[in-house]
Amino acid sequence: MSFRFLAVCALLPWSAQAAELTTRPLSELAVYAVYRVNATANPVDEAQLGLAVPGRIEALPVRVGETVRRGSALVTLDAREYRIERDRAKAQVDLVASQLRLAETQLAQNRALAQRDFLSTDALRVKETELAVRKNELAATRQGLAAAELALSRTTLVAPFDGVVRSRLASVGDYVSPGAPVVVLAASATPEVRASVPVSQIASVRAAKAWVLDAAGLTVPLALKRISPLVDRAAQAQDVVFAPTQAMPVGLAGEVRWEGGQPMLPPAYVQKRDGVFGVYVMRGDAPEFRPLPEAQQGRPVPVPADWPTDLAVVDEGRFQIGLAPAGAAQ
Repeated sequence: MSFRFLAVCALLPWSAQAAELTTRPLSELAVYAVYRVNATANPVDEAQLGLAVPGRIEALPVRVGETVRRGSALVTLDAREYRIERDRAKAQVDLVASQLRLAETQLAQNRALAQRDFLSTDALRVKETELAVRKNELAATRQGLAAAELALSRTTLVAPFDGVVRSRLASVGDYVSPGAPVVVLAASATPEVRASVPVSQIASVRAAKAWVLDAAGLTVPLALKRISPLVDRAAQAQDVVFAPTQAMPVGLAGEVRWEGGQPMLPPAYVQKRDGVFGVYVMRGDAPEFRPLPEAQQGRPVPVPADWPTDLAVVDEGRFQIGLAPAGAAQ
């Protein structure tokens, strides 16, 4: 009778302790590292536009900050000299075309004379050669006319894409040389968000399921477009380009934020037993200590890949496991 009473008394402390333990599934406790890097929303295209021909600016209708459509006139040069050259080339084409028609008429007449032996074969060949020369001259003058028309068309600079005028680098009356920048145009289409990400975080960028840009009070969802394979030697970072999934202003600066794909166990659940870090989980009705070799004091620890998400981790009462209950020594 006394033996049975002692056995029941020995079980009472553990039974009382087990009743005080609570658990939570690993999926509720797991946290994910949050990464942040500086980023800016840059236009997809930004061009310093200049004219292909020299001249004096006659009109510069666009202003800084103005939105323009593709094909809109940005700069117009004084085109009088180019119109004169175009008209001169056109007149030259008309002249050579008239000479060609005359040569064709003369050749037809000489062929008729040659058939009646009134003209030698050599003389006929001369007329045929003259006609061929006139044809080549006409082709050359037409090319000259095309060049003159092209030069004239280049006296007007048009927007190559929809955009916003970022700056004007010249004014009406200025003489500009070919290729000299006159207007800086930034594309107004959806920008690209660019960030310089440390090499050590590139894997987490690839593994992340969502990325957002926090800038000027806005939270803009992003999509990953590309990661540059080149590493900046000084910063040991790679350029990462994102595409916003909603409209946003060009030029915003902020932070790109994403969560790592590796679940982490909060340090509050990690304990040290016999010199080994680990965590208590419930196995059946009893707690079990599972070592975590990668754990460090006060830092989140990666969850082993073979741990199920529904693993019952001891929550309340975890620090009393293995300790003698109060009054047990008595």
